[in-house]
Amino acid sequence: MARRDVSAWTAAIGAMAMEGNGEQAIELFNEMLGQGVKPDEVVFVALLTACSHGRSVDQGWDLFRSMKEIHGISPQIVHYGCMVDLLSRAGFLEEALDLIKSMPMEPNDVIWGSLLAACRKHKNVELAAYAAERITELAPERTGIHVLLSNIYASAGKWTEVAKVRLQLKEKGVHKMPGSSSTEVNGIIHEFTSGDESHSENTQIAMMLQEINYRLRDAGHVPDLTNVMLDVDEQEKEYLLSRHSEKLAIAFGLISTGQGMPIRVVKNLRMCTDCHSFSKLVSRIYEREIVIRDNNRFHFFRQGYCSCCDYW
Repeated sequence: MARRDVSAWTAAIGAMAMEGNGEQAIELFNEMLGQGVKPDEVVFVALLTACSHGRSVDQGWDLFRSMKEIHGISPQIVHYGCMVDLLSRAGFLEEALDLIKSMPMEPNDVIWGSLLAACRKHKNVELAAYAAERITELAPERTGIHVLLSNIYASAGKWTEVAKVRLQLKEKGVHKMPGSSSTEVNGIIHEFTSGDESHSENTQIAMMLQEINYRLRDAGHVPDLTNVMLDVDEQEKEYLLSRHSEKLAIAFGLISTGQGMPIRVVKNLRMCTDCHSFSKLVSRIYEREIVIRDNNRFHFFRQGYCSCCDYW
């Protein structure tokens, strides 16, 4: 481009944010400043998002403070939301809560939602319940929040609390969205849901999954059963976990594409930690590049590593 304005720089920085590349995003920002382009509110959203996905807490704080002190831009609620997301993802839950309480404007349900989502990852049940209460007060129509709270209780083994939340959901007529993953082979989209046995090649997929699980077990993989949100025995949990939708899609990709061909999957929900570990090992053992787009970001799996550096 002959002339790059702030919108062009913001688009490039936003692309780095999607990849979780905080360092590259900040390098682009510094290059932008060096060319005399004045930043605006939007570019700071992209920068703080990049820091959040890259776990760059100190850099995020520096950028947030520089908005007012250096660039004369007053942080808006969206910038506070980015900071809460950054701190929460990194495990600084109390700091995130302190920031929410110190905001010059009333926090909205999105900000409390960022804190709630991080409580699941960092297993803070008490703070999760508190955040869910705030969301219910601000946006009672967001019934999906109670599904997330139920999952947090389930991960912590608090089955009595799980039953209470699920009863509330049942009374409201709310149903949990099933996990769904899609992959394209020879121009045809194949969609799988968790536990799906309806595919025409289900028998071959099941055999492929069995082979994968054997090879992963030999490589030292231990299934993370905390990702199963049902109060069943460990054997049943392990079976349910093995039938997550992205695992079905990956198994189908392995039997339907040539050796060395990449496997691309789109999922409607966030990947669980076990599916993430599964995908890393499959990429190494089967020498395949696996690309998964969940509802949060892209994951590029190559030779046992993921582009997100296990932070998503």
